[in-house]
Amino acid sequence: MREIIILISIVFSGIVASYGQLADGSTVPDFTFTDINGDTQNLYTYLDKGKYVAIDVFTTWCNPCWDYHSSGVLDSLYMRHDSPGDRTWKVLGMEGDAATTIDDLNGTGTNTRGNWLAGTLYPIVNPIGIVLNDFSSNFNIYSYPTLMVICPDRRVYADTLNYGDKPGISRWEYVASKQCGPVEVKNTPTQTNKLAISYNPIGANILVFFSLGKMQDISLSITNAVGQIIGTQSYQHLQSGPNKLTIDASLLQSGIYFITLSSDNSLPLNGRFIIM
Repeated sequence: MREIIILISIVFSGIVASYGQLADGSTVPDFTFTDINGDTQNLYTYLDKGKYVAIDVFTTWCNPCWDYHSSGVLDSLYMRHDSPGDRTWKVLGMEGDAATTIDDLNGTGTNTRGNWLAGTLYPIVNPIGIVLNDFSSNFNIYSYPTLMVICPDRRVYADTLNYGDKPGISRWEYVASKQCGPVEVKNTPTQTNKLAISYNPIGANILVFFSLGKMQDISLSITNAVGQIIGTQSYQHLQSGPNKLTIDASLLQSGIYFITLSSDNSLPLNGRFIIM
């Protein structure tokens, strides 16, 4: 399947960082685990729904892991953006030591810093054997904790989260909003309206979101990187308030494309996306 990226920042190459983690912008493989509550956690299922996936890879014997867990940042992220919140994220805890037991997670084992389950809101996975080995190898996990955001386009961003002090909820949100799609693209400073673009992998459609102050007619045009008009479409009598337009991107070739929305009585709104 072709990748479609909504641009607002530089996309980095998928090399391995010197300290082991996958570098920012690397494409990650799928994984499927059963968490300690018996629920299935499949990465691509969440990504294909357009969710950001936040993962904390920890071990029960790791002091920095325990300090970060005890800070409650991931619980706050879960409450704000997972199923209790706006449902735009999936937050997961991943125990990275195959020798860890459920007693260790409960704080009663011999290889633990405390009770990792008491009061924890987000799912925790405790894989063992080849599935854990594959995950650690595929994601180049060599230190703990390793924190990562995985974007809907299957690119991972860990460097920004693991550099310096451990991130608060605002840095998690910052990495997702700046590195991942969908993003919000603002027009000129005098324009108060906003245009947002996202990619729906079901049907390979580009989704264009915007809001109108009153009912009006809208013209949409798509141009390529050299200014050639690829397509135009007119929409009549769109209602005031939030609107969504769907563009079939399945026939577009690889390249950079620009979307412009305009009407007779408002400034144009502009956004761009890449097909790879």
